[in-house]
Amino acid sequence: MHWLWGSAADVLQFGTLRTRLPLGNPVVALRFTDATDASAEQGDPQGVMGQDPVMLAGNPVTVTQLRLFALVPAAPGMDTLSVLRYLAAAFDAEGLTTFGTPTWQAFVATMAGLAAPLRVLEPGGSPATGRSIAVVGGAPVTLTAAHLGDAVAALGMTRAGLTGATLDVSAGASPIASADGAAHPDGRVPVTAATSTISVASVEDWLSPQQSAALSRFTRGNTVLPFVDGVATYADLFAQVNRAVTAGAEGSFYVTGYSLQHDVVLGPAAAGTRRRVVDVATDMAAAGGEARFLALEILQLNPGWVRDVQTAAQVTAILLAQAGLVAAALQPDDTLNKISFLLHAEFLAGLVFYGSTDPEGLLEKLFELNKGAIQALGAIAGVEAHLDPVDAEVGDNPRAVTTGALASAVLGATRKFSVFHQKIQVVRTDEGVHAYCGGIDLNADRLQTPGHGSRSPFHDVHARVDGPATAELVKTFAERWQHVAGTALRLEAPGALDGLPTDGSDVVQVARTYYRPLAGSGRGLPYAPAGESTILETMLAAIGRARRYLYLEDQYLTPPPAFADALVAAAAHVSGPLIIAIPASPDQPFGMPRRQALIDDLRAAWGDRVKVGILRRKFSHTSTSRESSSGRLWLAAPLPAGANVIEVAPPERVPATPFWLTVDDEVMRATHRVAGFTSPTSVRLNVERWEDTRLFDAASGTPRAEHKIRAAVSCGSFPSIYVHAKMLLVDDAFAAIGSANSNRRGYYSDGECNVFAMREQVADGDNWIRDLRIALWAEHLGLAPEYAAVALRNPTAGLALFDRKFTVGSRFTTFEAQPYATELALSAELTDKTTALQSLLWDATFIATMGVEIAGAQSDDLFATFIDPSSRLEAP
Repeated sequence: MHWLWGSAADVLQFGTLRTRLPLGNPVVALRFTDATDASAEQGDPQGVMGQDPVMLAGNPVTVTQLRLFALVPAAPGMDTLSVLRYLAAAFDAEGLTTFGTPTWQAFVATMAGLAAPLRVLEPGGSPATGRSIAVVGGAPVTLTAAHLGDAVAALGMTRAGLTGATLDVSAGASPIASADGAAHPDGRVPVTAATSTISVASVEDWLSPQQSAALSRFTRGNTVLPFVDGVATYADLFAQVNRAVTAGAEGSFYVTGYSLQHDVVLGPAAAGTRRRVVDVATDMAAAGGEARFLALEILQLNPGWVRDVQTAAQVTAILLAQAGLVAAALQPDDTLNKISFLLHAEFLAGLVFYGSTDPEGLLEKLFELNKGAIQALGAIAGVEAHLDPVDAEVGDNPRAVTTGALASAVLGATRKFSVFHQKIQVVRTDEGVHAYCGGIDLNADRLQTPGHGSRSPFHDVHARVDGPATAELVKTFAERWQHVAGTALRLEAPGALDGLPTDGSDVVQVARTYYRPLAGSGRGLPYAPAGESTILETMLAAIGRARRYLYLEDQYLTPPPAFADALVAAAAHVSGPLIIAIPASPDQPFGMPRRQALIDDLRAAWGDRVKVGILRRKFSHTSTSRESSSGRLWLAAPLPAGANVIEVAPPERVPATPFWLTVDDEVMRATHRVAGFTSPTSVRLNVERWEDTRLFDAASGTPRAEHKIRAAVSCGSFPSIYVHAKMLLVDDAFAAIGSANSNRRGYYSDGECNVFAMREQVADGDNWIRDLRIALWAEHLGLAPEYAAVALRNPTAGLALFDRKFTVGSRFTTFEAQPYATELALSAELTDKTTALQSLLWDATFIATMGVEIAGAQSDDLFATFIDPSSRLEAP
């Protein structure tokens, strides 16, 4: 932080000046830093008091009549001299006169006369090292660690001699560079007397080589617009789609997704507008436009598979990645594997107990959830829609283990477990072509706002891309379309994509994951015969370049070793925090212990700079048919502070255990009813309190207290917000938004698509990457946007806010604070009990086989083979 000082009269003018101060901050001041500091976030700058001199480059400057004036958070490129120049400019712009001796203007003039350095900085604000720089027309020199990024020292020039020259910081690569509030895409920066820092990066250091011959390594001139959650995404997407319908034959709408619901209303619609995919497709085709849809096909059965209930149940357990009601029962209560299994128990039961004489038809009904939408859309005249399978087989997975009774049975029915997971939408209107990419499909569960008020809260991130990269997302859709449909797309016609805007300020790489088949197998995608792992390679490059912070949102966080090792190693070269938001469960059988092992490694490397958390909503009351009274109870007997049995009334309002309850300000978890206690007027419950509730961390909750009879009792839950986003932000200079999760599927075997973006102004100026980080952190931490804009601008300074308890408004809760019953309740909400649990018959042999195999030593094999498969892209 910088201390800015002034007289009492200066302080009175602060209200006028606040909007012109650097970063627009409204609070009071801290300290001066030496203008020769390389980075305002490092070192131990000196403060001044009263008549004490400020030593600047060996020259004492005395400040009198000191008063606190304004707070300016430290940031890359914002040394004290830069701050004072901004301040002087603000005074001049308002025509104000300063008071005190010396005046601000005189003080700034004294500082400006010093031989100030010209710092060349990395995007995260650290001094550039190993970069070649040169005055245009002069010999290049290489910045070393000893230079602290100072171009003046490295070039052996005076500051006066460098002023007026043009400094080339491109280093022979493709740069992004910013100085004096302007971008310099060629890396050539005119040096003025006011130039204090140059932020620069070589794009090639961050965006890995493109593995698709059809795509560019990166394109410039793009504009990226990020969206948080589905409501904002759909509002923008359907505004463009409705415009595309009115464009007649010029309109196009392409969709590829993991889940497609054609007949649900995706958000509020104004009169005359469409918010259902089926309505868009129907009206677009009637107007002569083009509507094309691809959705994943998951079920690929071998022609000769044994069509019996037992085999169908085994295939189902694996394909749903729900492998173990029985296995869970065979494990100790405290094992992490059991947690994973319990989250999926109802799904598995609903599948296995469903009586049917047509196992194949049942499997199709359960798994091909997109088939109805594709058939309905394809039946519309002028519309085309297809399911799209991935032909990867278990033989393409170098980690697969195919022995064992369960594996043999499943592989006898199907050998294909990879899927297309890309979420891309393309819209052509009368004014241009827009492409969308990220984690959001067109279905109802994504219809969320940052408030997450639904019964099944769901968090995601998506983005719109306008510019040359739009064509690369069109190409990604077109390649798959040609392989499956074989028909022409209008946006593939010569000249169809001419005129895409090129005046944006974002550098974008479109990257994919496609599996690599076993050599000589004859398999492989025609447009990616050797597979593609550009997503993983760019993620690794960006993590390796991080210097200031890393922020990751991910659905699984069970990555392969290459990614896990990079995150651990980053602790040595990142000065600030690593923040990770994940769902309470990785939604993978056997995934929890793998995720926990990574978290343990990260904590060992990063210490208290790493924060791994789940997102938890406020306390929600139990919902049943008696909505107005359910869960509203009172104490039927006094509750001592040391007791773990509570008596409540009336009995008819007590929910089924387990559930959460609050008595006065204390939160407890009811585990089960006390056996043998019978009363017509009350119920006794065993409860966990304080150290056993895990509300705040692994061993604490609200303190125990004594409660009087008839104290109010409320029952409910703490719903977690399911983090579905797949996003990485680095140093406010790099953003990854897409469909690839941090696991082997996302990086090696499924079909994925991400957009990676950097800004021509690096991290300076109006920065949407920084704004996205602040917006997400504000949402997760429960902060007002106005406060967050100040408190979270510096990612390191905001680290302490991640330790706030959720009881004071924060949703971000440490990973260990997991109320497991909440997740079971969420799972139950997603289960269709009216059709799923029609029978309690299950083959005893299947029970024994599945229980022994999954609960035993083969969990690693099953995880590697079926749940999180790899491909030949992964080195052995």
